[in-house]
Amino acid sequence: MNNLVSIVVPAYNVEKYIGEGLASVQQQTFANWQAIIVDDGSTDETAAVIQTIIQHDNRFRLIRQPNGGVSKARNTGLLAATGKYLAFLDGDDMWAPTFLAELLAAVEAANADMAYSGYTHLYTGGLRRKFSYPYASGAILFDVIQGKTQIHIGSILVKKELVDKLGLQFTEGCLVGQDQEFLWKLVPYAKVQAVPQELLIYRIRSGSVLNEKWTWQKHIHAFYGFNRAAEYILRDTPRDYDRQRLNQALSERIAYKLYKIIWRMIKYGYREEARQLLDNATYHVYLSRLEPSQLKVVDRLKYKIVCSKDGVWWKMASFL
Repeated sequence: MNNLVSIVVPAYNVEKYIGEGLASVQQQTFANWQAIIVDDGSTDETAAVIQTIIQHDNRFRLIRQPNGGVSKARNTGLLAATGKYLAFLDGDDMWAPTFLAELLAAVEAANADMAYSGYTHLYTGGLRRKFSYPYASGAILFDVIQGKTQIHIGSILVKKELVDKLGLQFTEGCLVGQDQEFLWKLVPYAKVQAVPQELLIYRIRSGSVLNEKWTWQKHIHAFYGFNRAAEYILRDTPRDYDRQRLNQALSERIAYKLYKIIWRMIKYGYREEARQLLDNATYHVYLSRLEPSQLKVVDRLKYKIVCSKDGVWWKMASFL
C-alpha cells in the first residue's frame, strides 16, 4: 500500500538551523518519505547548507525560487508533492524521531483523514516549554475555533487527497496567521485523530514572527485570514455541524481576534489607527459580535477600555 509522506519544508535565511531540522527528518523511524525543501530566496548560506546535507539522500528535493513569503514557498511544495500524505516542517523547527510513525499509525488505526501532535517551544539558550492543551479527536472544529485545542501546522499529518479535493492552498501575501487559516479551512472536513505527545519542537528565535516587534499592519492579517476561513466554511457547511451554531462561534472568535488586535494597537501606541478602526462601520459590526459577559474578567476590562475610546484610559493601557 502506498503510504509515502510528502514533507513540505519552506526555508528562508535559516543557515544556522536548517541542518538540525533536516537531520530530524532523516532520523524518522518511518522512512518512506520525500522532503521537498523550498528555498524562498535566501540571502545567506541556507541553500549551500541544504545541498551539503541532501547530496547523498535522494529522498530530498531542493527547489529554489525568488523570495515570495512562506505561503508561496509552501504552495510550491504542495504542487511538487506526490505522496499519499502531507506534512509540514518549517526550516528552523524539528521533529521527534517517531513523529511520522506515531501520526501515521494514528490515522490508519482510526481510519482518520488527519492526525496531529502537541509541540514544545525551544527558546534561545536551550530552555524548553511544553504546551498542554486538550487533545480533541473526531469532529473538532468547535474546539479549534474556540481555542480549546491548539494545532500547529508543523504537527499535522493529513491525506493529500483531502487537501486536493478542497483545493486548499496557503494565502499568499498574508503576513500572519496563514497557517491557522489553512487549518480552519481543513479541519471541518476531516476526521481528526489526536496523538497526545509533544512531537514537534518549535524554535523561538531572534527574527521569528513571535519574537519580532509587534506592528498592527502585519498582525491585522490574522483577522483577515480568520474571516476568509469563516466565509469558506459557511459557503459549504459540513453536515457534522449545525450552521447557526457554527456561524455564531465563528463570529465570536473573529470578533475576539479583532478586539485583541485593537487592544494591542492601543497598548503599543497605535491609538489614532485604533480609533479609525473603531469608527469604521465594518469593523464596528465585527466587534459588536463579541459578548463581553463570556470573557474572562481581565479581557472584560480590556474590552471596556477599547470600546470607551477614552484617551486617559487608553494611555493607561500601556501598563496593563
